[in-house]
Amino acid sequence: MRRISMHLRKIDFLDFSKEQGKESGGGIHPYPEILFILEGTARLQWIDRDYTATSPSLFLLPPNTPHMLSNKSDYCRFGFIELDMEGSSSFPNLEQAYLWNGMQPANPAQWPATVLIYETALQIRDNLSPNNPYRSIAKDLIMLDIRKLLLLVSCFLQTRKAGLVTPSPAAVFPDKTRTSERIHTVIRYMESNYQHPLTVNVLASEAYLDVSYFIRSFHKIVGKTPLQYLHDLRLNAAICFLSTTTMSIQDITNEVGFQSIHYFSRLFKQKYGVSPSLWRTRQIC
Repeated sequence: MRRISMHLRKIDFLDFSKEQGKESGGGIHPYPEILFILEGTARLQWIDRDYTATSPSLFLLPPNTPHMLSNKSDYCRFGFIELDMEGSSSFPNLEQAYLWNGMQPANPAQWPATVLIYETALQIRDNLSPNNPYRSIAKDLIMLDIRKLLLLVSCFLQTRKAGLVTPSPAAVFPDKTRTSERIHTVIRYMESNYQHPLTVNVLASEAYLDVSYFIRSFHKIVGKTPLQYLHDLRLNAAICFLSTTTMSIQDITNEVGFQSIHYFSRLFKQKYGVSPSLWRTRQIC
């Protein structure tokens, strides 16, 4: 029997102290994300929802759900964790995430039933402290705390639902390791900017690679061309908007970065076999 597990894809902590309201990060990617506001106030635009929350706040973002975080105070510090679930179902689904995220503006960190959840989130941060005497096993401790956090959130939501709680020449053909790093940097760039106009030339320049070499390397690493991967990001975002909002097809086309509703509809039908409007209708029925 295959062992189901999850792995840490990325963890980082960032500070923003200039240009109040400046967009600090977001996009769409095929990985679930834990977003923790540690200091200050931030605004999260997630699918069709808009939250403004003060620290400490904890948001859970299922994969392929568009999101954008912006700073709403003079100083804001936040952390994010991206996970590769590898078949695990322990991350909250979309319905659970709507419920959990919708509570964050009410500052649930002070509720007796949720105190341990936020303490666990802070422990994840503390595991990375240079003063941590167990820093040599920090990654293992972080994964344990993530599992604990997700388990606590799941338990809380279940009880709440039951009503029990309130390029240069040298860069044209770089070595394979550096190429892989650059391709993965471009992937993250695409995930954060999929809704903006992007061309293969622009993406190749982000990787500091020759265009033809970039396309071949991208396909070898990802299994798709850059354009195919970009289309998948946009179509995944469109599916999310179609299934969770009442936005018009034209508005969704614009929101996910397609320049033409006809081109969007054609690509959508190629992948899903029906038009966007018919796909939405079938989901309602």
